[in-house]
Amino acid sequence: MIAQFTRKKFYDLVWSKPLTKIKEELDIDYHIIVALCKKHDIPRPPSNYWSKLKFGKQATQPELPKPEDECIVWGAIKEKKDPYSWMYLSGKALEKYIQEEIENDNRLDLSVSKRLSKPDKLVQEYLRVEEEREKARKRGKYLSGYDNPTISISTSKEQHARALRFMDCLIKNLRLRGHRFKIRNHHYEICIYGVSYPFSLREVNKRVPRSDSWGSDYIPTGKLALKIDRWSGKEWQDQKTLTIEDKVSEIIARIEYLAKTERAESIYRDVKHQRTKIESEKGEALARKRIEDDKKFEKLLQLADQWKRVENLKEFIGMLENNQTLDDEKNEVIQWAKNRIEKLDFMGSLE
Repeated sequence: MIAQFTRKKFYDLVWSKPLTKIKEELDIDYHIIVALCKKHDIPRPPSNYWSKLKFGKQATQPELPKPEDECIVWGAIKEKKDPYSWMYLSGKALEKYIQEEIENDNRLDLSVSKRLSKPDKLVQEYLRVEEEREKARKRGKYLSGYDNPTISISTSKEQHARALRFMDCLIKNLRLRGHRFKIRNHHYEICIYGVSYPFSLREVNKRVPRSDSWGSDYIPTGKLALKIDRWSGKEWQDQKTLTIEDKVSEIIARIEYLAKTERAESIYRDVKHQRTKIESEKGEALARKRIEDDKKFEKLLQLADQWKRVENLKEFIGMLENNQTLDDEKNEVIQWAKNRIEKLDFMGSLE
């Protein structure tokens, strides 16, 4: 259930009590309240407003600008399983909400079975390639992983069956959540919301220095560890009280949260890039227009100078025509000059 706040209702709320109390009631960050007020042009009480009221001093309250604007400012979360909650959550709260949603998804079976039954096609392919790899090893040959990509599982024989069951459970539930898998750089990756993550399952080894020589031995510990994203991702390991089989919902929630966040950041970067590009294009267009205007103005000044010189020339020709001593040759020159002046088109030159 969501209690919606219009601009007017949110305005009345922020002027009815301090923001610290509103923060506790709505369970939202203080800075989100400030940002909402700024975004929707809702005035807030100044820092000394409540202290003035406390001591009986007069404190002014400005009116709400554009009171006719009744847009929805906020949807307050009244229930934990509110289907719209994720729109107002971020960080750990969003990740926790996703995990709760996963745990309440009736399509999923988050429990890891005791035996491998009807394995996913990725697990089937892994078993097939492992069998071929073992046969090739017996023949003294090596089966390249680049030509035969499979999901990444690295454990001792004792933990191999358990690892397969866990991986099968994880993959099946990820598929039921609408996610898919793809091969990139000869490795399988989880593809969620257009973002892909490499993933691998291994058995944690303990480094034991050798007593009789240099170097160390790596002893399997029986603990499984799932890692997503080889560089800056997350790894889950067996713990004393919890195994990775108990963390399937947590793992899926974390991956979905990372994908949502990364996708949102990617969209933000794209939008920011487009805005920057548009602003740059506007700036370039403005600069081109300014250059064109300067050229037109310079041409106009040149025409004005030319017009002024022509007017002087007309006055000079008129003076010559009044001279009675002109011969035919000079009259011919004067007539040529008059014809030349008449052909000048100053208005046409402005186009």
